[in-house]
Amino acid sequence: MKTVFEQSIEWNLDGIKKRLSAVEQLAMKDEEKGYALIFEDGSYVILDQNKQPIEYGPASHSYPDARKAYQLVPMTEAEVTNISRWLADNREKALIAPKENGQELLDCWVGLPEQRFLNYENWRTPSGYLCGTYAATVLIAYYQDFQNELFFSPTLREKGTKDHAQLSEALRQAIQPLGLPTVPGQVSHGITKFLKHTGNRVSARSTMLGSWQRATKRIRQGKPVILGVLKVLGSTYGNHWVTAYAYYQSSSGERFYKVHDNWGNTNQLIPASWCNGTVSLP
Repeated sequence: MKTVFEQSIEWNLDGIKKRLSAVEQLAMKDEEKGYALIFEDGSYVILDQNKQPIEYGPASHSYPDARKAYQLVPMTEAEVTNISRWLADNREKALIAPKENGQELLDCWVGLPEQRFLNYENWRTPSGYLCGTYAATVLIAYYQDFQNELFFSPTLREKGTKDHAQLSEALRQAIQPLGLPTVPGQVSHGITKFLKHTGNRVSARSTMLGSWQRATKRIRQGKPVILGVLKVLGSTYGNHWVTAYAYYQSSSGERFYKVHDNWGNTNQLIPASWCNGTVSLP
């Protein structure tokens, strides 16, 4: 029996032509089985037993991290034949339809594997109002570790390490030198100031109202985004900053983010209705 078989088929994935390279069978809840479709760039789609998408990882090279959350199940020849026929019959369809005219992918998590944020598990806001600084630290570290777009002295932080002391202090000085509460524009300005000081020609961007449009756009590009959550909107954190890396919309209209909450939780689910204001990198 096989745990993986190679399959070279071109698919329309989120408006982009991608070539499927392999299929793996996974153990799901309640003894059900699902499938991981792995593409040449390392992005992936996980299908449930009914072959409906339940998880879409748009980021390149992200499947090895996502697979850590699942158990591989060997496939019988009959199961290989079954999924092969389904792939052949559905190759002309858009496996993941592009996000157009407000249309969302329903009942499917979209984003980055939570395993990529485990290195940042103990990165907690120490006290006061420094959550903006610590949300920025997670964002910058992720770009350093996985986007390969930011470069700075290893004295600030070695790529891939759990250490953040020097990086968070440098960001604090740029974002919150007085330790006061922040709004989106202050966080984005401070990040841009830090990046320019370290020789990175990148500017952060911010939005003041809402979150869903900007956040889902960035996450669907395979990038995390900083979100503001407000007490007046129901946030149990009070007014706080978190770093979101996945989102979900149910067929009944409920919306959620999966976030690093800067309180020691790397895979916390929060309602999108709590959120107002975003900070992101291009």
